[in-house]
Amino acid sequence: MSGGVEVDLSGHWMGLFNFPHSLPPGPFEAEIRDLAGAITGVTTEPGCNYDPPGTILDATIEGRREGSVLTFQKTYADELRPDVVFYHGVISPGGEEIEGEWTIPGEWSGTFLMIRASGAKAAEERRVSEKV
Repeated sequence: MSGGVEVDLSGHWMGLFNFPHSLPPGPFEAEIRDLAGAITGVTTEPGCNYDPPGTILDATIEGRREGSVLTFQKTYADELRPDVVFYHGVISPGGEEIEGEWTIPGEWSGTFLMIRASGAKAAEERRVSEKV
């Protein structure tokens, strides 16, 4: 982030994570609380193909924001899910997007993108106005 300005990441975020191989991306939502760089929060996401229809997965997150870097661990409430998923991302100038990589050590990894909910709405409004 330019000028060393710290951006508070507290708020509602919309996200998308990509799986390895040919699996489709997965959407998620996050509610983040940023207390001087200490990150806590919760996420929700639809279940995978092998879950019953309508399954919603809940998880908690805990991590750290240092300058333009965000790292956190996601722990699912569902005991059938991986113990911990590690996220490492870069915060965009202005703090409206976070892009990076997630990892389940020894198993899977992929990329992710998070957009602050207010930023997602503004981006959609721009797309709609461009079509008019």
